Amino acid sequence: MSTINVREKLLEVAGPVFSEKGFEKATVREICQKADVNLASVNYYFGDKEQLYLEVICLAKQMGVSRAPLPEWTENTPPEQKLEDWVKTLVRRMLGTGELSWSNHLIMREVLRPTRACEHLVQELFRPFVNIADNILLEILGEDVPDHRRMQCVFSIAAQCQFYRVSGGLVTLMLGEEEQKTHYNTEQIIEHILQFSLSAIKNLKHEYLSSEMESSSSLNQI
Repeated sequence: MSTINVREKLLEVAGPVFSEKGFEKATVREICQKADVNLASVNYYFGDKEQLYLEVICLAKQMGVSRAPLPEWTENTPPEQKLEDWVKTLVRRMLGTGELSWSNHLIMREVLRPTRACEHLVQELFRPFVNIADNILLEILGEDVPDHRRMQCVFSIAAQCQFYRVSGGLVTLMLGEEEQKTHYNTEQIIEHILQFSLSAIKNLKHEYLSSEMESSSSLNQI
């Protein structure tokens, strides 16, 4: 097996192992046995288990982005359309299934039980993606809505998406498989989150516009 193939094989095997057991419980021995390579291979190609884990995290990030990329927008794209695309992208990344589902699970494990690798995810994946949503909401809400309220909206939208990833099994237990399959498929979840979020965002905008009008009216009466 060539040097490149050994390295790729270790990454390929380590992903599902780390996803299932986490960084602490996964062992270099198990990874090397599954990859059918020498026990010293991890140290040779990656330095140590932590560096292997970081590279697996990077691979998981790349898989998620390539599986559900954001579309390219023009200067004429309405912000509501951008928000719809953003929600679709996040839900599809979180709910991705099939042979690459280990990457979603591993990233979610990092969110719930952060290791040092989570710093990389924050800087390279989460923060840039959140900033995109923040700019979209700035277009919708305008500058009168404070930054912290706008970011709270972003987190609230993301939390709805995350709920169906973390609590999908609970939803099925509460509603039953038939109800879940009928009304909670990926596209229906996206539609609900978008409608619910846009209603809240528009209500927030109306709240601040009304507040401004009241303040202006009070000043005029003085």
